[in-house]
Amino acid sequence: MQSLLTSPTTPFLLPLALHNLHSQPLLRLNSNHIAHRKLKLIPQNEIHVRTRLFNLYLQMHVNAGAMQEARQLFDEMPERSLVSWTIVMSGYARHGPASAVLMMFWDMLCGSEGGLLRPDSFVFAVVLRACGMVESLRYGRVVHGLVLKQSCVVDSFLENALVSMYASCGALEDAAVVFSVIDKPDLVAWSSILSGYVKNGFEGEGLSIFCDMILRGIRPDAFAFSMVLGACTNLECWDFGTQVHCYIVKIGFDSCLYLENSLMDFYAKCGDLEGMSQVYAHMSEKNLVSWNTFINGYVHNFHYLEALRIFHILMAEVSKCDDFSLISILKAVTGLGYLDHGKEIHGYILRAGIETNRYLVSSLLDMYIGCMDHESLYPRDEVPLKLLNYLEGGKYDEFIITSLLKWCSLGSNLENGKMLHALIIKLDLKSDSYVLSSLIDMYSKCGIWEAAKRVFTRVEQPDTAPWSALISGHSWNGCFTEALRLFRKMQFDCVEANEFTFTSVILACLALGNLRKGRELHCKILRSGYESNVSVVNALINLYSELWPHTQALKLCTLIPDSEISWNFLIQACLGAEDYEIIHKILWRIQVSRGNLDPFSACDIFASCSSPVLLNAGTQAHAYMTKRGLISHPTISDSLIQMYSACGRINEAVRSFNMMPKKDIFSWTSILSARVLHGHPSEAVHLISQIRWNSALVDQSTFSCILNSCAQMGLVDEAFQLFFSMKETYGIEPLEEHYSCIIEVLGRAGMFEEVLEFINGVPTFKLGPLIWRTLLSCSRINGNMKVAKYAAEKVLELEPSDFSANRLLEQVLLTSGEWDDALKLKTKNKSIKASSSCIEIRNKIYEFRSDENPAKEVSAKLAEIEGKMEELGYVADKNHLLHNAEEEEYDGVGLHHTEMKALAFGLTLLPPGMPVRVVKNVRMCGDCHSACKFMSTFLERELVVKDPYSFHHFRDGKCSCRDAW
Repeated sequence: MQSLLTSPTTPFLLPLALHNLHSQPLLRLNSNHIAHRKLKLIPQNEIHVRTRLFNLYLQMHVNAGAMQEARQLFDEMPERSLVSWTIVMSGYARHGPASAVLMMFWDMLCGSEGGLLRPDSFVFAVVLRACGMVESLRYGRVVHGLVLKQSCVVDSFLENALVSMYASCGALEDAAVVFSVIDKPDLVAWSSILSGYVKNGFEGEGLSIFCDMILRGIRPDAFAFSMVLGACTNLECWDFGTQVHCYIVKIGFDSCLYLENSLMDFYAKCGDLEGMSQVYAHMSEKNLVSWNTFINGYVHNFHYLEALRIFHILMAEVSKCDDFSLISILKAVTGLGYLDHGKEIHGYILRAGIETNRYLVSSLLDMYIGCMDHESLYPRDEVPLKLLNYLEGGKYDEFIITSLLKWCSLGSNLENGKMLHALIIKLDLKSDSYVLSSLIDMYSKCGIWEAAKRVFTRVEQPDTAPWSALISGHSWNGCFTEALRLFRKMQFDCVEANEFTFTSVILACLALGNLRKGRELHCKILRSGYESNVSVVNALINLYSELWPHTQALKLCTLIPDSEISWNFLIQACLGAEDYEIIHKILWRIQVSRGNLDPFSACDIFASCSSPVLLNAGTQAHAYMTKRGLISHPTISDSLIQMYSACGRINEAVRSFNMMPKKDIFSWTSILSARVLHGHPSEAVHLISQIRWNSALVDQSTFSCILNSCAQMGLVDEAFQLFFSMKETYGIEPLEEHYSCIIEVLGRAGMFEEVLEFINGVPTFKLGPLIWRTLLSCSRINGNMKVAKYAAEKVLELEPSDFSANRLLEQVLLTSGEWDDALKLKTKNKSIKASSSCIEIRNKIYEFRSDENPAKEVSAKLAEIEGKMEELGYVADKNHLLHNAEEEEYDGVGLHHTEMKALAFGLTLLPPGMPVRVVKNVRMCGDCHSACKFMSTFLERELVVKDPYSFHHFRDGKCSCRDAW
C-alpha cells in the first residue's frame, strides 16, 4: 500500500482514555444459566468440543444483543479460541460500546492467549471499524501497522475496513491512498470513500467520486444513494439531485422507503415542495420517518399552515407521533403565533407522558416565548417557568437557560431574570459565553444598565457573543452613539464581529442617519467575509434604502438569493421615489423565487399600481396576492379599493369592498372617497346611512368625503348640518380641508356672497392656500370672473410661484380689459412647461408630449376623428376660458392636446369596445372635455381621462364630473 506499506514507527500503545478504562475490573454477573451448567458436564479431555459449544452459545447471546451475558460467558470459558474473541468483539462492534472492542483486542494480544492467537483479517477488520466508530486515528494507524508487520492476508474485507477507518477519522488523504491501491474496489470500498468525503464536508468531491463509481460500472445501493442525496441536499444542488432521482427510478430503487425519505428531504431542503409532494404521493408505504420528513419539509420552507394540515392528517390516520414530529410542528405553531394550537400539542405531550424530554421542553419554551402577547397580562406568561418542573432532577442545560432568559428579555421580566441569574451561578454556567450574552441581553432589555455592564466586566476575555449582546442592548435602548463606540472598542480588542454585531451596528447607523459610518461598516463587512450573510445584507439594504438612492440598495440584492431578501425596505424606498417600474420588477422576482412578502409590502405594491396606465400591473398583483393568501388581510382590502379607484375601475373597488368580511372606518372612508372621486355622489350619500347603521366610527377623512359628495349633489343644508355636527356630536375639530369643502358646497351652488361671508368666519390660522384654491375652482366652474380674480390674487399672496393661479389671473385680466396688468403677468410667465399624457397598451406605457409631433398613424387617426365630428355637426364650445389656463391654445376643433393624441393612439391599437384610459399631468381643458363628450356618442366605447383634479368617464355624451372640474 505504497506509503503505508511500512512498519508503524509509533509503538503500540493503548490510548490513555482506553487504558484507564481497561485498568478497571471487568463487569461480571452473578446470574447462573442452564447453558453454563451443561457445558461443565462435558469431559475435560474433549476441550475442543467444549470450546465449540461455548462459541455457539456466545453467538446466540451476541445475535440477541445480550452483550452482558455474552461477556460473562466469555470470561468463564476455560479455553478461548480466536473464534471466541472474534464473536465477542464483533458483537461489541455491532451493539456497542465500540471502545470495548479496542480493549479486548489489547487483551487478546497481551493476555495469556497472546502468544498462541494470531489475529486474522476478519479480526483486524472488526477492530478497524471500531477505531472508526470512536474516531481513534492513532489506534487505527497502530492496527494498520500490525497488519503490515504480521504479513496478514489483506482481503477485500480488510481493505474496505481500512478505507472506512481512515475516512471516519477524517484522514481523507490516507483513505484515498489505501483506496487507490485496491486492485478492484467493490461497492463497499466505493461507499466507504464516498461516505468519508461527504461526512467530512467535501460534498463536491463526493459527487465526483459517485460519478467515477458509475463510470466504473459499480451499481450503487441504498446507502450510496443516500450519501449522494445528502451531499446534494447540503449543496442545494437541485439539478444533480434530480438526475440521481432519475437514476434511482431507472435501476428500480424507487420503492425503497429509506431512499424515498431521503428524496423528500432533498427536495424540501432545495425548496422544491412540489417535488417533495410528488415523492410522498407515490410512496407505496409510509413510516413515521416519512411523515416527519414531509412535515419538516414544509416547516423548513416556512409553509407553516400546510405543515399543520399534514400533522392533523397524521394524527387522524396514524394516531401517533414522536418527539421529532412534535418538535417540527411546534416550530410551525411558533411561526404562525397560534398559541391555542400550541396548547393542544402541550396537552398531547402531557397525555403521552413524554414531557420530560429535554428537547420537547426546549421547543415548548420557544413556542410560548414566540407566541407571547406582551400587551396583555395573561397567566400564560408564567408557563415557561412551570415547564422547568418537567425536567427530572433539575436537568437544566445552557439551551433551556438561554431560552428562559430570552423570555425575560421580551417581557422585561426582571424578577424572573434575577432568579435565573442565581440559577446560572448555582449550576456553574458562568463560563458559558452564550448564557452570559443572554444574561447581558436580559438586563439590557430590562433597562438595568449597571447590571448588564457588571456581568460583562466580569467575563474574562469576552468573546464575540457578550460583545454583541452589549452592543445590541445599547441599540435597543436608543443609545446608538454608545453602541458605535463599543463596536470600535471591540475592534481595538481584536474581537471578531459576527452577524448579530453587524446588524446591531447597522441599525445604529440608520437611526443616527450616518451614511458615512454605514459605508465604513460595509467595508468592514466585506473584509470579514459577511458580504453574503442574509441578515447583514438585509440590514444594509434597509440602511441604503433609507439614506441613499434606492438604486444603490438594489445592487445588494445580487449577494443573496431572492427568496431570502426582505423586500419591504426596498419597496418602501421605491414607492417614496415614485419608481414604480422597479417595484413591479421586484414583484416579478418575488413571484419567481417564492420570496418573502408581508401584507404591508403588498399594500405598497398596490399603491404603486394606482394609475389608469398601470391597471394591468395592478390586476396581476391582485391575482398573485390572492394566490399567496394575503388578500383577506383588512389593510390589503383597503389598498385594493384605493388602487382600483385610482385606476378608474370603480366597480372593482366596490366589489373589493363588498367582499370584505369585516369593515372598519378606513374601509368605509376608502369606498366613500372612491364614489366621490368618480362622480357618484348619490351612492356616497347612501353609504353614509350605512355607516351610521353599522355604528362605525367616523374620522376627519370620512367627513371630507361626505362633504364632497354633498357638494357634487348640491345638498347645501345637509352639508352645513354635517359640518356643525363634527364638533358638537362627534367631537372632531374641523380642519382647513373641511372649511374648503363647505366653500365648495356653496361655490358649486353659485352662492358666492354666502361663500365670502363664510370665509370671513373661518379662523385666521385655518385660512390657507387650500381655501382660496377651492374658491378659485368654484369660480372657474361657474365662470365668475370677479371672484376668480379675487381668489387668484389671494392664492398668489400666499404662494407667488403658483403657476396655475398666475395663468388664470392673466386670463381674467385680459377678459376684463386690464391689458397692462395682464402684460406684466405675461412677461413673468414667459412659457408654459410641456404637458404630457400617458396610455398603457399590452403592458407598455406610451407618453405623448406637447412639444413633440405625433406619429403618422396618430395624426391620421386624429384627422379621421376630426372629420367625423365635423360631419356630425360638432361645434367647439368656446366658453371655457377659465378651464384653458394650463395648456397651449390651438385653432380648429381642438384635437391637438396630448390626451387626444393618446386617445387616438389607443383607438388605433386597442380592440373594439375596450375602454381607453389616459392619464394627463395638467387639468383637462374645456375644448378637449367637450370634444371627448361628443366622441363618446359615436365611438361605442368608454373614454377615461384622469387629470390631477378629477376622473372623467365619458360615456354616451356625458362626463362623470358633470362638467364641474
